Amino acid sequence: MKKLVLMAGVLTLSATAMAHTQYLYTDTLDVSGKKEVKMKTLFGHPGEGNEIGGVAVGTVDGKAMPTKEFYMIHNGEKTDLTAKVVDGIIKTDKNTVRTLDYTFTPADGLKGQGSFIFVMVPNHATDEGYTFYGAPKLIIAKDGAGSDWDKRVAPGYPEIIPLKHPADLWTEDVFVAKFVDKDGNPVKHARIDVDFINAKIDIKNDMYKGGNPDMPKVSKRTYTDDNGMFYFSAPRAGMYAIRGVESMDKANKVVHDTGLVVQFK
Repeated sequence: MKKLVLMAGVLTLSATAMAHTQYLYTDTLDVSGKKEVKMKTLFGHPGEGNEIGGVAVGTVDGKAMPTKEFYMIHNGEKTDLTAKVVDGIIKTDKNTVRTLDYTFTPADGLKGQGSFIFVMVPNHATDEGYTFYGAPKLIIAKDGAGSDWDKRVAPGYPEIIPLKHPADLWTEDVFVAKFVDKDGNPVKHARIDVDFINAKIDIKNDMYKGGNPDMPKVSKRTYTDDNGMFYFSAPRAGMYAIRGVESMDKANKVVHDTGLVVQFK
């Protein structure tokens, strides 16, 4: 599968390695009117459709590792939800792998309005000889954007900070964000992978039905500028998984990255 690479504003084709993207997923980012929101932490190649299976989240050589941290930010307040994360599975076209699941309810704060920002630190995972350390983030909105969504909320971890709300995007928009390292400093010339989630994901029934692997314009690679900023537009409506790579040590095969899901309408 060829991937689109964006460099200096020019799109070119390159047979680069597929992105290992870890992302916190729910079926819609505007949760107005919902009484519960189910989430799954997924790991895999979201743009590849039914061509490739998933990767087990927080799993090293077949051993499931405990969740390191999971919390929510709303109206400037942090709520620790680590104890409420449960082990789950996702059944793909090729395999069945571990996920980390959570259901957001009014008991945990699904009330009022504004943005709710979730940060998942699932522990490291291994695949294809590499060890991945990720801290994906999910931003949902209820009855308006509110605050916090464009702020730094994950100190100690690399983070994608959106400057346009992930739940309020149209295909005519250009998504804008800043990528920072674990200390909050902009990461210059960092690799950013953007993948259209080329699948039908049924969280309730733990199913991941991959789409056509030959669908055009599903994956794009870009790089941050000197200020850690990056931009992209979407060729179609749907959910997109963004991966920001803080560091990739090819000698020791260790990767530190993060993820964020955005939705274009």
